[in-house]
Amino acid sequence: MSDALPFRDPSLGTPERVADLLGRMTVEEKVGQMLQLDARDDLRDHVLRRHVGSILHTSPERILEANRLTAETRLRIPLLVGEDCIHGHSFWPGATIYPTQLGMAATWDPGLIEQVARATAEEVAATGIHWTFSPVLCIARDLRWGKISETFGEDPFLIGELASAMVRGYQGEGLEDPTAILATAKHFAGYSETQGGRDASEADISRRKLRSWFLPPFERVAREGCRTFMLGYQTTDGVPITVNDWLLSDVLRGEWGYTGTLITDWDNVGRMVWEQRVQPDYAHAAAAAVTAGNDMVMTTPHFYEGALEAVQKGMLRPDAFDAAVA
Repeated sequence: MSDALPFRDPSLGTPERVADLLGRMTVEEKVGQMLQLDARDDLRDHVLRRHVGSILHTSPERILEANRLTAETRLRIPLLVGEDCIHGHSFWPGATIYPTQLGMAATWDPGLIEQVARATAEEVAATGIHWTFSPVLCIARDLRWGKISETFGEDPFLIGELASAMVRGYQGEGLEDPTAILATAKHFAGYSETQGGRDASEADISRRKLRSWFLPPFERVAREGCRTFMLGYQTTDGVPITVNDWLLSDVLRGEWGYTGTLITDWDNVGRMVWEQRVQPDYAHAAAAAVTAGNDMVMTTPHFYEGALEAVQKGMLRPDAFDAAVA
C-alpha cells in the first residue's frame, strides 16, 4: 500500500488521518484492533489472521518479530505494546526494580513517587513498550485479598494523590514526549472488596460505599488526565464491571467526562461466558462488551469470532466498532 495515502501523511491532522484509515478498514480489521493478545502465543496468528491492535507480555525478540509481521499486513497499523510495569520495568531483564506500591506509599512522598514513575517510563519507552498497566487504585481493606502489596494502602485520599503522581511521571509532557508511556488506572472499581478476599469474585458493595471509598481515587486520576482505565474482573450486584452501565456510562463517561480508553482485565469478556455465566456464548459476550463502551479487550481471543458472529446475527452494526478503533 502506498505511503502517499492520507492516513500515512504526518502533515495532516490526527482526526483527518484517523477518519481516512477508518474508512479503509474492513469489519474484521476493526474487530482485531480492539484485541490485545498475549505475545507469548502465536504471534503470526495474532497479527496476520486476527489483525490485533495490541500485544502484551512480550520480549525483545517478540517485539521485533511482531513489528516484522505488522509490515506484512494490508494497512501496516503499528501495534500498541503493553506491559505490567507496576514497580519499575519489572518483567524486563536488567531493568530497575522499585518497591511495590505499598512500600512506596510508606514514603508519603508524591514527588518521589513521580520520580520513580518518570524513571520507569524512560526505561519502558526505550524498549519499545508504549503502555503500563499501572497505577493500582484498589483499596486495602481486607487483608485476605492477595494483592494488598500492589495497593497504596487503605486511605482513598492518599491513594488518589500518590496515583496521580505516578500518572504524571509515566505520561511525562504528553504523547509527543518520546519518553512518555500511557498510564492505566486499575482496577475500576471495587475490585479489592470481593467476598472472602477471593480474587475476581462477586463484590458485595453498595453504590454509597463505592462513592464514599472506591471511586474518589479514580475520579482524582481521571481529572489528572490518566489516559486509560482497566476494568476489574468482578461483578457487583451480579453485573460484571465490564458491562456495568452505571459505572462506565453514568459515572465515568457522564459525571466525570472521561474520554480516555477503557480496557478489560485478563479475559473479562470470556469470563462472562465460562465463569460468571451471564452470557450464553462469545457472540453475546462480545456484543455486550462493545455496547458497554469497552475500547480494548485483553486476552479473549474468541472475541474476534464472537464479534463477527454478532454482526452476522444483527446484534451489532458493522460500524459499532468505529468509536473504539478511532
